[in-house]
Amino acid sequence: MLALSSLPERGVDLLTAQEVARRLAIGVRTLWRLVAQGKLPQPVRYSRKLVRWKVSDIDRYIQALSAQIR
Repeated sequence: MLALSSLPERGVDLLTAQEVARRLAIGVRTLWRLVAQGKLPQPVRYSRKLVRWKVSDIDRYIQALSAQIR
C-alpha cells in the first residue's frame, strides 16, 4: 500500500507514458528511449510502476521543439 505522501498531488495535471507518447505522436518505446537519452523531461516516479509526467513539463518540451523548427 502506498503512503499518502507518495501519491500524486491533487490539482497537478499528470500524464501516463501512453498519454505523453500520444501527445508527441511517437510510440511508448520511443518515449522511453528518448527519456534514457536525456532528450525528454524525466518523469516523476511515485513507485516502480507509478510513473507520470507533469503536463507543464511536456508542454514546455513541445514549445521548445516548435521554436527549433521555426
